[in-house]
Amino acid sequence: MPEVEYSTTMRLAPESVWEFVRDMNNWAPFLTGYQGHEIESDTDSVWTLKGDVGVLSRTVRLKAHVTEWNGPERVSFTLVGLDEVVEGGGTLTIGKPSELMAPARGPSLWRRFVDGIFRWLFRAMHGKGPRRLQTSRADAASQLTFKLRMDAGGPSGPLVNAMLAPALKPAAEDLANKIAAHLETLHGVG
Repeated sequence: MPEVEYSTTMRLAPESVWEFVRDMNNWAPFLTGYQGHEIESDTDSVWTLKGDVGVLSRTVRLKAHVTEWNGPERVSFTLVGLDEVVEGGGTLTIGKPSELMAPARGPSLWRRFVDGIFRWLFRAMHGKGPRRLQTSRADAASQLTFKLRMDAGGPSGPLVNAMLAPALKPAAEDLANKIAAHLETLHGVG
């Protein structure tokens, strides 16, 4: 099951980040390929996304179910495809940089190479990401971490998963950085 994690830091208090993130209507349009979403209840919604993975282009509808709503620190959710054989989930974590552990080891040279190619392709298809000033860990007041995993099933599942894995990373980076850039502009930080 392809899984990615991306973290970014901001000069905003975690509570300010949570105030924005706790309402999915605020950040849903920042998702790459966003076409729309419908809220069914406090924990359930249906998302429509258009995804380009390699030569495949599909519009998918995903049922999102919030499994943990632990503000102001964490939201966890599951995803199930309504018209595609796909499932997954993720977690959005907000905290102080010193409270959240950094990855123990960076990716291999080959992984960085493949990620770089997919990042370039992602940017060629979706445009440049949000412009942000880099915040050092020393200056950061909060860290936003987005973890996402997706698993395609069916006969083409292994092929789709092979292409999906490196494509998820730029999408996770894009979402976290769009949220951060919006909040920094909104609060006059950066």
